[in-house]
Amino acid sequence: MKVVILIPTYNEKENIAKLLSELMSLAKRLKKYAFKILIVDDNSPDGTGELVESFMAKHRNVYLLSHKKEGLGRAMIRGYKYALKNLRPDVIVTNEADFGFDFKLLPKMLAKISEGHDVVVASRHVGDGRTDGWTRNRKLNHLAANTLFAGFIAGVDEVHDKNGAMRAIRVKGVLDKIKFSKFPTRGFSFFFYQVHALSRVTDKFAEIPAIFTFRKEGESKISFNPKYFSVYLKDVAEYITLAFKIRLERLRLI
Repeated sequence: MKVVILIPTYNEKENIAKLLSELMSLAKRLKKYAFKILIVDDNSPDGTGELVESFMAKHRNVYLLSHKKEGLGRAMIRGYKYALKNLRPDVIVTNEADFGFDFKLLPKMLAKISEGHDVVVASRHVGDGRTDGWTRNRKLNHLAANTLFAGFIAGVDEVHDKNGAMRAIRVKGVLDKIKFSKFPTRGFSFFFYQVHALSRVTDKFAEIPAIFTFRKEGESKISFNPKYFSVYLKDVAEYITLAFKIRLERLRLI
């Protein structure tokens, strides 16, 4: 099975070298899979891209896709389109570089794909899944986004955790049917909109319990940090708008 691991980055110099080293070690242990690692970097000013390039000089299965910063959702779209066109995977696995979701879940997720599931999500909301180290505000934000807007308003109920970045998705008959160029997402609403889009082509969803921990290195982009706050507000507005749009689509009103 050919697996592409797709990771978007922006200012992740504290994490990216450690993450790539861990992925290399994991790939060596999981010999039944052929891994390629695609880093989609939004021209990080802290040198994240340069660190990736140093790995590329030693590892032929590491790829870097650089672009100006346009938002997390658009970075994900660029990554998916590049991977599908150029890397020819059987499965694409996504995650972020902050070590929130542990890549140790990867063997279980790929096993679920082999069992016949098309979409496997690392979930904070099934079994013993949970979040660790979050502030009260972060927990309230997640509750509003995941439960109120994505769940109750939009009606996205294929999985309990609609916004987790770690997910494994089959390409043939699933991702190759998704029209990413038509995704109306710029920010973090990409993840719950993707679940909605995938529900149009498959009903074979599965969730793996996951413990999500708050980053130890680097800065969260979903915060009240003045550096990211204006973008965060735009992403929130987009998320709320999409929730209502998806509900209307599911009611076949638009």
